[in-house]
Amino acid sequence: MTDRQRAYPSPRLLSSADKLDSFKCQSVMQTDWLRNIARRAHSTNTARVYVVTEPDSPIVVGYYAWCMASISNAEAPKRMLSGAGRYPRHPVALLARLGVDIRHQNRKIGMSLLQDVVRRAAEISGQIGCLGLLVHAETEEAAKFYTRHIADFKQAPTNSTHLVLMLRHARKALQNQPQDG
Repeated sequence: MTDRQRAYPSPRLLSSADKLDSFKCQSVMQTDWLRNIARRAHSTNTARVYVVTEPDSPIVVGYYAWCMASISNAEAPKRMLSGAGRYPRHPVALLARLGVDIRHQNRKIGMSLLQDVVRRAAEISGQIGCLGLLVHAETEEAAKFYTRHIADFKQAPTNSTHLVLMLRHARKALQNQPQDG
């Protein structure tokens, strides 16, 4: 059975046993962040890092990093502000990083990572104040990845690569998405 035929494991928290040195995605910034900063950010709890590894291996082939953040009224899509109160900032989860190793692209790892963070954001919104999932996409092409997979992502009014998914729409998107594959 080849690696392409074996299923990748589900995303899980970064561990000390995970191998990061061979990871290389299309973005130098995302590659360098995983290799040089991810462990420190994860251990100091400034971000939580979730990884996908090769089947039966500690070699990381995809990851995302997320944390809590806030969004200003100017940055938020108007529909997010409806009924949200007259506060200057609103709580969101921030998907700060997402990358897939170039040798493992086109195997639905990115979609699996995105589904995982959306599912987790929807879950935590029932436990803590959180109106949406904010994505800081690095490029326009990266932003298109998110909107192609979840049409309910809306562009922030102040930045075309910042996207917002309201969590009530996240729950709907999860129901309509195919399972990991």
